[in-house]
Amino acid sequence: MNGGSIYVLIVDDDYYAREALRALVARDSRTRVWDAVESIPAALESIARVDDRPAAPSVVLLDVRLAEGERAGIEGMGALREAAPGAKMLVTSVSSDDDTVLAAVRAGADGYVWKNETAERIATACVRVAEGRFVLSRSVADRLLGTIGTLGAYATEVLPDRPDYVELTENVRKTLYLFCVAGLSAKEIADELQVSINTVHARIKAAYASLGTTSRSEAFRRLVEGVSS
Repeated sequence: MNGGSIYVLIVDDDYYAREALRALVARDSRTRVWDAVESIPAALESIARVDDRPAAPSVVLLDVRLAEGERAGIEGMGALREAAPGAKMLVTSVSSDDDTVLAAVRAGADGYVWKNETAERIATACVRVAEGRFVLSRSVADRLLGTIGTLGAYATEVLPDRPDYVELTENVRKTLYLFCVAGLSAKEIADELQVSINTVHARIKAAYASLGTTSRSEAFRRLVEGVSS
C-alpha cells in the first residue's frame, strides 16, 4: 500500500468488464487503479515496467476466464505471484461452480467473488484481501465453506447480500449484470443461467425499460455509476 491506498491491477479480457471494474475501483476512496490489462502476459509486462506508479500492486483483481483459456486466470497466478510477491490474488468470475472455486483456492487465491453479485462491493473485497482476509461472495460461501474447510491463518470475510436496482426482478438484474458488467453475450448468458436466448433478450429489454435506456453502453454507465431511473 502507498499512503493508505490499495492499488489494484485489473486483469480481464472483456472491455466492458474491465472498464466497469476500473470505474468501480477508482470511485472508492480506499482503492486506486494500478493498471487495467487484458491478459496474463500484459499483466506481467505491466508489473515489469518501471514508471511513476508504486513498484507493485497491492491486489490483482483477476478474471478466471481470459482469452488464453477457460481457467487462464487461475493458471497464471503462479507467474503473477512471482512477479509481484506481495500482491494478493482476488479472483472474479461469472461462474460460481464448485470445481472452479476450489481450483482457484487450491492455486492460492486470496478470495473469490462472483461478478454478478459484487459489482458495487468490489472495492471492499479488494480492501479485505489486502488486509489478509479470504473474501467470498455470499452464494459461494453458502455452498463451499464446508468443502474448503480450514483456510489456515485466514479470517474469512463473506460479502453481504445487498439488492441493487430493487425495481428490477432478481432474474432481470442478474441477466443485466452479466450482459453489461461481465460482458457476456446473450448465448453465454443463456448457457450460464440455463434459460433460452429469447428469455435473455426479453430480460435485457425489460431492464432497459426500467432504467430508461435503450443501449448497452448507457445501461453499463447507469450500473457502474449507481444511477437508476
